[in-house]
Amino acid sequence: MTILILLAAAAAPTAPQPTRAPSAILADYARAVGGEKAWRRHRSLYLKRTIVVKGMEISGTEERYATAAGQTLTISDIPAMGKFRQGCDGHACWSEDPINGLRLLSGVEDEEARLDGAWDSEVHLARNYQKVRSVPPPEPVPAGALYECVELTPRTAPPLVTCFDAGTHLRVFQKGTRTGPQGAVPYVARFSDWRPVQGMKIPYDEETTAGPLTIDARVVDIKLDRPVAPSLFAVPKPGAAGRGP
Repeated sequence: MTILILLAAAAAPTAPQPTRAPSAILADYARAVGGEKAWRRHRSLYLKRTIVVKGMEISGTEERYATAAGQTLTISDIPAMGKFRQGCDGHACWSEDPINGLRLLSGVEDEEARLDGAWDSEVHLARNYQKVRSVPPPEPVPAGALYECVELTPRTAPPLVTCFDAGTHLRVFQKGTRTGPQGAVPYVARFSDWRPVQGMKIPYDEETTAGPLTIDARVVDIKLDRPVAPSLFAVPKPGAAGRGP
């Protein structure tokens, strides 16, 4: 009888861990990445990453510029495909690429660009989204790991789920969609190799899978408080595609 009871107990499903309030999960994440004071000490960020499409002979670079004034610019240069640029000058957001040309963003695309470019979004996720709630992990968690996940719902864009390591409280997983001229594209992103950078923490490795492509982006350079001219973020003139800063 004792053996049967032990076997039954071992076979019984483990009770699910109670889900913490989303505000507590996001507060722990904000502290883990340095907190609001760390971000307020800086006025601009420059970040360069290498881009490798796994399983294909495709690679390139990505440069990101951001300021505390809400200005952002991302330049992706992939020799096999061309240059892709997206920016916000503090008022309007725009995109320019070899496929769709120069466009002013609106609706869902505009909201997604602004959320991506918010200077202190990592420490104010709850403030930047209309609704937040705790949810189970959307995909199986690696063996031995424990995730705490939050669904973030913007005003018009589709919701996304972000998961944090329960021990370090750093972001490790994200699942959502990105909207473009061809429609919404589902993606899954994984973040790792978090490193301290002047009081903040930044993931040095990001692996994103969208459709059949898996792209690995790795940080190779970071500079803080480097002077940046506002004209860098201005909507480019038609015909200026591919012109760098």
